[in-house]
Amino acid sequence: MAGNRVLAWAGAIAAVGGGVGLALPTAHYLPSHLPLGGTEPDLDLGLRLACAGALALAFALAILTLRRRQAEPLAFTALTGIAVAGILLRYLVITLPGANRLAPSADVQPAAGAWVLLTAGLVLAATGLIAAANAQRGR
Repeated sequence: MAGNRVLAWAGAIAAVGGGVGLALPTAHYLPSHLPLGGTEPDLDLGLRLACAGALALAFALAILTLRRRQAEPLAFTALTGIAVAGILLRYLVITLPGANRLAPSADVQPAAGAWVLLTAGLVLAATGLIAAANAQRGR
């Protein structure tokens, strides 16, 4: 019972932290070195909205877990965490090296927002998996 509360608080804090990460820049770069008309290497609006929706759902599931005192709702934060971590891993692995290929002098590097979001996604995935194991054990 107390373990579920700790997990729920961890999930809620990770979701809020991920929200803060959305407000931070996700890439360090020099705009003057990017080609004209090229895409900005920061995480685009559509992916930010997808992450925001997943983090809001994770926060709601954590609050629901705290109210019901059951681990089942929190188990679904694994899915939201996987979604956020997947978006960020794709961004870090594919987008940034692609930007360097287009403009090698731009020297694009991940900024704080990318690492905060990736960490939040991984924490939410781990929290959900632990909650699922707790729910399975409790049956």
